[in-house]
Amino acid sequence: MNINYRCLRELEIKGLFETPEHRSRFSELLNCYCNYPFFNKGLCKCMYLSSWDMEHFIVMLDILNDMTIGKNQNLQLMEDNGKVLENMSDGYDRYIFQLAGAFLTSQNFQMPYVPIAKEGQHIIQRALEAAEVIETVFNAE
Repeated sequence: MNINYRCLRELEIKGLFETPEHRSRFSELLNCYCNYPFFNKGLCKCMYLSSWDMEHFIVMLDILNDMTIGKNQNLQLMEDNGKVLENMSDGYDRYIFQLAGAFLTSQNFQMPYVPIAKEGQHIIQRALEAAEVIETVFNAE
């Protein structure tokens, strides 16, 4: 059983897809980019997070396309773009990009002690739950 299938299955079992579209976007990213040299568990976690809505999905897709065209071997371009997007964002989007950066660099992420809209809190909490599942799947590999 390949890692794509196991990630999808485990996330589904845990009920971590908000909508069928969320699952479909994640599956599409996973299937398209899992064989590239830059694919790793940090990127997989970001794929889950970016699949939450179409806007973030398109941002992820654009960066991944740039990376494949540039024949990138690592995630440095994604990290750099994430920092720029974080600095340009406000509201809970800023923390979403911080979380993505933490995923890419294997850093711990703590929910900030500032008021965040309930929607943002929910997205971050679910992404952290999904990250634990993804971590388990990759560690079983």
